[in-house]
Amino acid sequence: MKPLMVVLFVDALGWRLCEAHPGFAAGLSHRRRIATILGFSSGALPTAFSGQMPQVHGRFLMYRHAAGPSVFAGFERLGWLPSRIRRSWRLTRLLTRLVEQRGVRGYFNLYEVPRDRLASFDLPERDDIFRPGGLPVDSIWDSLERRGLAWQGWNWRTSERAAFDALLASVSEGGDDVLFLYTAELDAALHHEGSAGAGVQAGLERYDAWLRELEGTAARLGRPLWLYLCSDHGMVDVTRTVDVTSVLRRLPLRDGHDYDVFLDSTMARFWWRRPQARARVQTALRTEQGGRWLTEAELRSAGCLFPDHAYGEDLFLLDPGVLMMPSYMGSQPLAAMHGYAADHPDMAALLASNRPLPPEVTHLKDLRGFLESELDALQAVTT
Repeated sequence: MKPLMVVLFVDALGWRLCEAHPGFAAGLSHRRRIATILGFSSGALPTAFSGQMPQVHGRFLMYRHAAGPSVFAGFERLGWLPSRIRRSWRLTRLLTRLVEQRGVRGYFNLYEVPRDRLASFDLPERDDIFRPGGLPVDSIWDSLERRGLAWQGWNWRTSERAAFDALLASVSEGGDDVLFLYTAELDAALHHEGSAGAGVQAGLERYDAWLRELEGTAARLGRPLWLYLCSDHGMVDVTRTVDVTSVLRRLPLRDGHDYDVFLDSTMARFWWRRPQARARVQTALRTEQGGRWLTEAELRSAGCLFPDHAYGEDLFLLDPGVLMMPSYMGSQPLAAMHGYAADHPDMAALLASNRPLPPEVTHLKDLRGFLESELDALQAVTT
């Protein structure tokens, strides 16, 4: 019987977290720490799917500076509304639907981005990155279509439980060659509880049970199962917070007039409207304990240097374990965060399999190439 490839992609399932639970996924004897990228899943997932770094595939962070028509065009008029209405969930729901009606099929969240500042920004992820043609570069999904393989995939649009039930049913039916499941529920649990949280432990136990159930189902059917467990990044427990907003407010400068700023959970990104603003902001934040300005050389080395400055002319990155509070991503405390320098041990991702892992697979960008070689092997067996 022909083999079946099953890829379980668990967002934020870090190498260190797995190492702290030695019995986890015991059936996947081949496992490895793989380096991730600077940033969040908005850049990491395209890197995993394409085998390219952000400065090549063009995706780094959820929001970029507007260049041309923005999906938020016209939102600047929201500044006339009372602040309580701008912050209301009803307006958020209305604006979200409007953005979707403007053709955005990728994942996005308005979070707590000031509604009257949205028009200065744009969403790079317009299409579904989990489907063929969803990225501006070639991806594993495009390859699956070219190969003519029967495959199914589930992602954040489907609840974790429903997705796994559908995947298991497909294994039993036996009509597919490749099955892929992406889940972000562990990521959410880590944010709220930290690495020692009860929900995190329950999630690991759930995935472990899934893997054993998949192995048992395939064994009963007599079908060889090629199983892969992977992630895009790890998570760092939060130890302290910094208030970048207060630092900026103490300066005789105004957002939208002297500069544009986007405050992610772990980095502040600036575009300068007035030259004198740059020196004043850089000096003010340089004295802030808990972060540093990234150099052009560091961004180039990280594969995140964009000549058009789409994601910022200057980036102030927080130290691992430091959370920006408040930020445009939220004003409530979190127990763990990612989006730090990729070389921090807790940021490393995981790749595990019941198939041998080539020694050259050491980085998230290598995942696509590895899966392509496995697809070659699969087709060699089935043809």
